[in-house]
Amino acid sequence: MSYDALVIGGGLSGCSTAYQLARDGHDVLLAEQSTYPRQKLCGEFLSPEAQSSFRRLGVLDDVRAAGAEPIDQACLTASSGATTSHSLPDVALGFSRYRLDQMLFQNACMAGVDGRPGTRVTNVHGSLRNGFGATVGGDAVEARLVVGAYGRRGRLDRTLERPFMSETTPYVAFKAHYAGPAATDLGNTIELHSSPGAYCGLSPVEDNRINVCWIGHTDALTEAGGTPEGMLNTTLRQNPALDELLTGLTRVSDRFEAVSQVPLMPKSRFADGVCMIGDAAGMIAPLCGDGMAMALRTADLVSPLASDFLNGRLSTRTFRTSYERAWTDTFGPRMRLGRWIHAAAFRPGAAWALVQSCRALPPLARWIIRGTRGRQGALDDASVAR
Repeated sequence: MSYDALVIGGGLSGCSTAYQLARDGHDVLLAEQSTYPRQKLCGEFLSPEAQSSFRRLGVLDDVRAAGAEPIDQACLTASSGATTSHSLPDVALGFSRYRLDQMLFQNACMAGVDGRPGTRVTNVHGSLRNGFGATVGGDAVEARLVVGAYGRRGRLDRTLERPFMSETTPYVAFKAHYAGPAATDLGNTIELHSSPGAYCGLSPVEDNRINVCWIGHTDALTEAGGTPEGMLNTTLRQNPALDELLTGLTRVSDRFEAVSQVPLMPKSRFADGVCMIGDAAGMIAPLCGDGMAMALRTADLVSPLASDFLNGRLSTRTFRTSYERAWTDTFGPRMRLGRWIHAAAFRPGAAWALVQSCRALPPLARWIIRGTRGRQGALDDASVAR
């Protein structure tokens, strides 16, 4: 079986890229190792610029109709009790990956993509210049382009010997949905709570649920007995604002979603010719709340370039350098700012100083919010230009 493009990973970036390439007339195979619907560890906060991507994909009205919660306020607290609240530049959305990923996968298949859930990709080999071969499920597949959209870390990263795989990171992350009286108190706000050794985000999603998602040091998890529930109660509830909010919430998820070795270090955009997008190309600190929008935006950056490459309008070298330059220009500054904010959130003194500074200087808060994401208007203008 031969395709123009093989996209590995059916999350936001993979589904969006597959859809856009199919819309441009290319034969695309989209392989996702999990089945849908599926829970996924994610902050489930769609910052305003994500709506530009949804509009291009033709799913914005569907996302809203499915119960996505509007979010227009942000609250940041430190374990000392310091707190500050600010309006977001535009309305964001809270929507679960359980519904969103399946919606985008189905949207891609309706555009003509050969979508295969529950399918693992192995034995990827070849080059951009000469094409690739791979085993997809039990099938031998050829593709002129392979796109890696499988998330933070994957088996293919080790096969491709990507440098970041030899590094260890001291972070673990967990997520679950909660419900209860405090869900009403949260309203249209995303809250970010810092504690010694961890920080936690809470935001509303559909069905009157609250997504509780946090990242912390592995030693904090060990000290809390090695369980996410223990870490939540022992480490994170040292923050009084979070402690009060959690008192009015009850977990409704069957279990916690969990990942270890969360990789926030820089990554390459190509590995042995495989084009990386979404978290596979680089993961922003979760505190910034821009990961989902970045995943969608990388698809918007790479898709027209990949289409031109497949149509013979771009050489291999130009395709690679154009995507690398576009990615660096778009995400480089916010990634650096995100790493600085992430480091501050783990330290009580630095977190207190950050919260107090944002409270005393609202323009600083607005600068941080805008500095960790793109401008929705600019993305809309770019889509019109295309």
